Amino acid sequence: MTSRQTLEGLVVDPIDGLRPGRIAIEESRIAAVERLEDGPVEPLIFPGFIDLQVYAPEGVARHGITGYLLATRTVAPPDDPLCLGLHLEGPFLNPEAAGAIPVDELTPVDHGALEEWLSSGLVRLVTISPELRGALDAIALVAERGAVAAVGHTRANVYTTRAALDAGARFATHLWNAMRPLGARTTGPVAELLLDNRAVLGLIADGRHLHPRTEELTVRLAGPERIALTSDLVPLPAHRKDGTLLGGSRCGGQLVARMARFGLVEAAAMASLVPARLLRLSDRGRIAPGYRADIAVLARDFTSLETLVGGRAI
Repeated sequence: MTSRQTLEGLVVDPIDGLRPGRIAIEESRIAAVERLEDGPVEPLIFPGFIDLQVYAPEGVARHGITGYLLATRTVAPPDDPLCLGLHLEGPFLNPEAAGAIPVDELTPVDHGALEEWLSSGLVRLVTISPELRGALDAIALVAERGAVAAVGHTRANVYTTRAALDAGARFATHLWNAMRPLGARTTGPVAELLLDNRAVLGLIADGRHLHPRTEELTVRLAGPERIALTSDLVPLPAHRKDGTLLGGSRCGGQLVARMARFGLVEAAAMASLVPARLLRLSDRGRIAPGYRADIAVLARDFTSLETLVGGRAI
């Protein structure tokens, strides 16, 4: 027997925009989206959120996340069906830009090890500091194997950053954070990543990692179609006693709530469609017929009411 169900509310789709609607779900897919004239304007029905950088995944579904990359520096099979693969944040990172990552876990670029990790089929995204010896060839290898190469934890200058993008890098891991800052005559990686349309920009939009005006500057310059909201979610406490941030403590709908000031549709793009497209997940990131019924149902205050993964409430 075919499983069928419907949802009604204010549908938020990154392409079709906002409209009161009724969503028909058959099995694991969205079968139809019907516009309802004078229909309900709540709850808010978003495509499920996709997070590209999660260290502590327990309970993320309670915040509307329907898929995530497990951030790690080792290759081990994840056992969570919501996990889409691994994000290797290291170990090929510049110790001078390590941030919260222990320096003793970092190593020089090793193409043999990288080849082995990529051959596992688990690795979807690799963050590399492009200024390291052998890093540009490593970036090209990641791209060649079908994973996403990312620039992050870097003190690279503008020319090395551009070379990384030319080699195949397509993502910026937590733009602004753990990166050489902007300067008047030495822009570093931030300006190049902002200005190059090939780069999708990871943004930890939790209100702690970035000033709200920095968030606004990024959205205005790059546009929501190039931004992927990421949590960098770590076990609590997410900071040291001296206030140094170790990672994020907010995810999913909590980030959407902050970025909704740029528009609900724009927030849906940044939280769902952009990361889905970066990972080449052609059936996720929208509320549209044929797409997976990965859905985040939020109240007007952005608290999570229900999360559906493949049409199943979890």
